[in-house]
Amino acid sequence: MCVAGSEARGFTLMELLVVLVIAGLAASLIGPGFQRMLPGVGLETEARTLAAMLRHARSQAILSGQPVSIGEDAESGGLRLSYREAPYIPRKGIEVKLEGGPASGDLGSGAAQILFFPPGDSSGGSLTLKMGDDKSRVIQVDWLSGRVLRTTEEAQAQLKMEREKVEKARARDKERRRDRTPEMFNEEY
Repeated sequence: MCVAGSEARGFTLMELLVVLVIAGLAASLIGPGFQRMLPGVGLETEARTLAAMLRHARSQAILSGQPVSIGEDAESGGLRLSYREAPYIPRKGIEVKLEGGPASGDLGSGAAQILFFPPGDSSGGSLTLKMGDDKSRVIQVDWLSGRVLRTTEEAQAQLKMEREKVEKARARDKERRRDRTPEMFNEEY
């Protein structure tokens, strides 16, 4: 109850309705944008999970003293670790492609694999995760160190171009050194 002449505290019904309408409009605008972000979050989560699985496989090879392989499982469409019974099945809508490194060999069926050896090195290789046409992640396994790195296909292409430039520069430098005569070398120094 309100006594005549006293100040009333609180909100009117009209003020509450205006706030609810504004909040509803904001939610309707933010919702679709948030849903567009969710597939990318799912792809990133899957990439982190697979990178952790590869790191675990490397650790298992070091601890057990036995090589550990990761290969494609034809029956399930997932990935199979040599020391596990059940294959790893990626999330629905995510395509995983495994490429073995230079020393990976095959599983007998011609399927690619990545091997981790007891000293910690590996055969090298990569896992490419794709979701639709526009989103992808690459997990690269270094053959020398066995290190597992996550990146994108665009970054992989950029890195490949930079490596090619370095190789071309090395080849040019080697060619220049080969063409030098002893007299030219003495003149330089």
